[in-house]
Amino acid sequence: MSFPLLAAGAPAAGPAGAPAGGTQGFLLQMAPMLLIFAVFYFVLIRPQQQRQKELARMVGDLKKGDEVVTSGGIVGTVWAVKDDRVVLQVQETKLDFIKSSIVTVNKPGA
Repeated sequence: MSFPLLAAGAPAAGPAGAPAGGTQGFLLQMAPMLLIFAVFYFVLIRPQQQRQKELARMVGDLKKGDEVVTSGGIVGTVWAVKDDRVVLQVQETKLDFIKSSIVTVNKPGA
C-alpha cells in the first residue's frame, strides 16, 4: 500500500538525516514560548522584584515613630530599631519583631 501524499510532502533530509531548514523551524517553534516568557517576566516577575526591593529599602530605613503592619496583621508604631529586630508599641504594650515580618511601612505625615 502506497501513501503518495506523505511521500510527496516529506521534507528533504540534510547530510546527517536532519530535515533541511531545521534551525529556522526550531526558532519558529520557540518564538511563541519566548514571547510567553517575556510577557510573564514583565507582567509578573519584574514587578514583584521591584516591590521586594522597595520593601527591603523601607525596612532598612525604619526609625522611631514609623507606623508599620506585620505579616500577622499587627499594626504598631516603631519604638526602637535593633540590628535585625524592631520593637513595636501596640497600644500600651511593646512587642519585639524580626524586621522581615514587616510588610507595610507608613511614614508619619505621609
